Amino acid sequence: MSHVPAALLALGKLTNEAGDVTVATRENISTPLHTHPTTNYVTVTEGILYLTLDGVEQAVRPGDWCTIPANAEHAERFVEKTSVVVFWIKR
Repeated sequence: MSHVPAALLALGKLTNEAGDVTVATRENISTPLHTHPTTNYVTVTEGILYLTLDGVEQAVRPGDWCTIPANAEHAERFVEKTSVVVFWIKR
């Protein structure tokens, strides 16, 4: 059972001029190293996000938060079903 309500997942992305909020569930996906122009604050609500930042992989578990600074090279790995809420801060 997902820890993110289906209605919230269905919204996908909320946007305003200060930033965006995305809600997503991922499984069996890896992203290559990449950057974003925003500072991202990520919380995991279910599963485990394996985040590589500054060459170090860390496991972000339910209830944990992590920060990805703007323009920081990072990669993500989702092995099991994992739900995340991401705050993309533009300023």
